[in-house]
Amino acid sequence: MTAPDPPDRQAYLEEQIERQKRGESIDVEWVRGELERIRLAQAKTLAASQRNLRWLVIVAAALLLILWFKNGGLSPSGGLTTLGLIFIGLLAAWGLGRKKR
Repeated sequence: MTAPDPPDRQAYLEEQIERQKRGESIDVEWVRGELERIRLAQAKTLAASQRNLRWLVIVAAALLLILWFKNGGLSPSGGLTTLGLIFIGLLAAWGLGRKKR
């Protein structure tokens, strides 16, 4: 009764849920495999999102650094504050990278 790869996974999963509600036996191995496929897909999506976010923070920090230099660097008009924000952004990017390891 095992379906190796049904064409409509969602319908097959719903059928298995209905069978379980009626007290009939279900295809446990397929359900375990489907759960593992879903977990792997979610892990890949999360990793890609974190990687993209890390690059976004790094690029934003680099742009802030360029703007900081363009506007006078450590001049008295808030230059040190901007440098602090850049530093915080870089620390956040570094922290996101090390969190999963």
